[in-house]
Amino acid sequence: MTKTLDRIDLLRLFVRIVEVGSLSAAGRALGLSQPSVSRQLRALEADVGAELLRRTTHDMSLTDAGRLMLEEAQSLLAGWDSLSDRLRGGTQALEGPAVVLAPLGLGQTLLADSAARFAAAHPGVRLDWRLDDAPRDLTEEGIDLWLRIGPVADEGLIVSALGTMPRVIVAAPALGAADTPEALAELPAVLLGPYASALTGVQGPDGAVADLPCASTHRTDNVFAARRLAVAGLGFAVLPWWLVSEDILAGRLHVLCPDWHPPGAPLHLAYRPARYRPARLTALIAHFVSEAAEGRLTQSPG
Repeated sequence: MTKTLDRIDLLRLFVRIVEVGSLSAAGRALGLSQPSVSRQLRALEADVGAELLRRTTHDMSLTDAGRLMLEEAQSLLAGWDSLSDRLRGGTQALEGPAVVLAPLGLGQTLLADSAARFAAAHPGVRLDWRLDDAPRDLTEEGIDLWLRIGPVADEGLIVSALGTMPRVIVAAPALGAADTPEALAELPAVLLGPYASALTGVQGPDGAVADLPCASTHRTDNVFAARRLAVAGLGFAVLPWWLVSEDILAGRLHVLCPDWHPPGAPLHLAYRPARYRPARLTALIAHFVSEAAEGRLTQSPG
């Protein structure tokens, strides 16, 4: 019994080392000293008869055996956690870690608020809230859930659509007014790098479709920077409603071409398939799906 529990602890330690990228950080997260972490990692490598992590002074990387161990360890730990949950019969509070990857903009605003509501309801769940717009390797980095704006290209993941975020064409009042895409031709534009395609396929009255013209343009890959540039009067921009609704109400921005609607930004939830999934992750998935159904994650113009 003791040896089995020790091995489970060693597997958890190994997975945590890979997730945080260093032995010392894993030790801090688990309340262990670095010598203790090193000793336990060596014990695990001795037990399986293979080097799992190749360590140098400035770097650490998984060996082939380590990559196999990581995939199997995550599956075994998920199975153990699921079994524990079922044996408890749901009588105990949810607890344990949950690693979530979210986009930079929404991950600092609407999605962070949603995560906070879940954490308040389940204080035993320890959220590791990571922000990045770029795709990541969920298995190698130990990411449990991925909230993604746009398509999810990895066909090995389970993907749920959470809704579409409406976008509007906005500009500072000093830039002038425009009722049709053609009227924008003489205005500068602020392009949001990853979503420049939002300037095409704009839907208008009676099924009309148009592309927005871009004269002199400014470009950024950050949605908050794009908003500030638009408020400063540097150009019109296509931005999500959740980001600019308060600016519109306050008069810092106004809507251009109000009868024309840029394509919305789809929001997806993705996660790895698993035979067993801990109750805390099942509950977190259900939470985001429920909040999306209530419109809390995407928001729409009233």
